[in-house]
Amino acid sequence: EPGRMPKVDRSAIWKAITTKAWTRLGIDIAVRLWERLSMINSVVGWICLWVLPDALLSKIGLGKSNSPNSAPKQITKNIWQIEYWGYVNATVIKGKDGSLLIHSAPVARRPTIDQLAKLGPIGAIVIPNLSHDEFAHVWKEKLPEAKVYCPEALVEEMSKGVNVEGSIEKSMDALANYGFKSCMSCDSWCAFNDCFLRVDTETIEGKSTTALISCCPVANLTRSIFKPIWFFYGFLGLRMVRQCALVFTKDLKAAREFVNKMASIPEIGFVLFQHGQALSGKAANAQP
Repeated sequence: EPGRMPKVDRSAIWKAITTKAWTRLGIDIAVRLWERLSMINSVVGWICLWVLPDALLSKIGLGKSNSPNSAPKQITKNIWQIEYWGYVNATVIKGKDGSLLIHSAPVARRPTIDQLAKLGPIGAIVIPNLSHDEFAHVWKEKLPEAKVYCPEALVEEMSKGVNVEGSIEKSMDALANYGFKSCMSCDSWCAFNDCFLRVDTETIEGKSTTALISCCPVANLTRSIFKPIWFFYGFLGLRMVRQCALVFTKDLKAAREFVNKMASIPEIGFVLFQHGQALSGKAANAQP
């Protein structure tokens, strides 16, 4: 027939193309299915392994609200962390003037109050996000002279429960006393308005270094049978908690790019987390 190409057997080529196409489609379906199942598993697991057990344990006086705070653990020359509720970290920074800043204020238990009094007077309280504001007002009531700061996006909301001095972003000069160098907002991808904080500090030996205070969804959670939720959702290193990645992230691609950017900041000596163990040395500068 005029205008037609001669008959050529291209069955092998089409077989290869269709095989690859079906393989890609199969992988894509499997990945999407896994993502959906992971999300369901994440939410159900969070409820079954964390919310319900804690609710039941609370009835007999053994829930997270009954957990004692840890003693302040020194990370750098002027930074300590206190674990409360068994899985949340408060970060304490001693400023140049000798006063303390508390990031993610812990339960205001008497032993903690006494331990911090030995380190210095509390001058500032930082509320890092919507989910870590529980005890800021308690500390503010006990220490009315302490100034409260939070992310710019939360100033109006946080002011409903506590007197807020100003936003972190617009108060960097005031926070320079505590070594604050920059505030890197996670608003583009994090559902509860958090940020990374870059802080100048010194190692315990006195060497100048940089510390990052991570946002809530990015954690260093080791898998432990003693903390069931971490056993299923834990990651080692500067990684996003799976539950947060699937449920509380507005833009997962933007989140990954942001975390990669944080991990690539040169000369990071320490990464401090709101959940999980601090990283130091080469581990703190590792790519996720």
